[in-house]
Amino acid sequence: MKVCMIGYATYFRDARIKSYVRILKKNDINTDIIALKENRKDDSKDFMSGDIHYVLDKYQGGNGLLYIWQYFLFFIVTFLKVTILHAKHKYSIIHVHNMPNFIVFAAIIPKLFGAKLILDVHDLMTVNYMAKFGVNENHFLIKLLKAEQIISSLFVDQIICADHIQKKKLVEYGIPEKKITVIMNIACEEIFNGRKKSLKKNHADKFKIAYHGTIAERLGIDILLKTMAEIKSKKYPIYLYVYGDGDFLPQCLQLRKDLELTEYVHFSECFFPVEHLPELLSDIDLGIVPNKKSVATDKFMMPVKLMEYVALQIPVVAPRLEIIQHYFDETMVNYFDAGDYKDLARRIIDLYQNQEKRNMLVKNANTFNLKYNWREKERVYINIIHTLQARSH
Repeated sequence: MKVCMIGYATYFRDARIKSYVRILKKNDINTDIIALKENRKDDSKDFMSGDIHYVLDKYQGGNGLLYIWQYFLFFIVTFLKVTILHAKHKYSIIHVHNMPNFIVFAAIIPKLFGAKLILDVHDLMTVNYMAKFGVNENHFLIKLLKAEQIISSLFVDQIICADHIQKKKLVEYGIPEKKITVIMNIACEEIFNGRKKSLKKNHADKFKIAYHGTIAERLGIDILLKTMAEIKSKKYPIYLYVYGDGDFLPQCLQLRKDLELTEYVHFSECFFPVEHLPELLSDIDLGIVPNKKSVATDKFMMPVKLMEYVALQIPVVAPRLEIIQHYFDETMVNYFDAGDYKDLARRIIDLYQNQEKRNMLVKNANTFNLKYNWREKERVYINIIHTLQARSH
């Protein structure tokens, strides 16, 4: 059996795609990848059992028309690439990752010759664009994106989505529930196990808090910087480490300068592969999820970084959003009012002063790991692969 992964993403940055590749290799299934070009060497390719085929450079900018053009260009190039590769390898399964959803049609020729298709819904394009442009579900663009989601979903053999609220929304769209399986983007045990922090740690003159991942305005890094200014004014020895990159980085660097936080806030100004996170976060005392509240972030964007902090036994402060509260109660995460930098500052200071509370959050959050874990993810995904394999040809 041979599988092909397709994603409008750089393999270096996409932990979700990497997690599937790890599972497939562990089960002796060879996998090829079609992805965007990397701008650096990725030393995490060692666990692969196939080839990476790079197509196009990733567009980063705010021009919506250029984004759409890049999607279509990726579709055309991927159509040609996967058609040629399928003629050579005869893929049994092609696993396509959104956004956008219509990339699944790039695999139409392999499907006609018996390959089975999986659509992996990382994000719902409808709610993302509702948040981005401030429109509701009656807007013509959202209706168009909804139709794109439905048509793409009906074309494939199996749908995977990232959380249970996403699944509920897809069912509301009229997609058959039996066709949808939830596989959360949980932390890989091979990477995070054995690198967990001790529950107790003596602090001297520096309490370290962290944010890692994409730096985008919707994810609230500016809120976090204002929080740091509030903490600095109270003269607490609390320091922020931001590991990541994104379109909003220049504005954040300027805000750090304006708030005179250079001594208190460190930016890596680059991404790190998921394999490096345990080491980067090994001496972090508190993980911060500062997401702003929108129709997308409130219900349909479960923060992967939160689950990674929990896997590393790092206590977390997170915004009071529906998607997070669906999985974590008040005893597992220290919640603040989304967008309120002063409330966030109070929560951070409270945990800085209360080691026992930090330890309690870690212990209680571990119940999430017991229910949603890597072994269960592997079992569910491999069952999908074998079921589709039995139906192919």
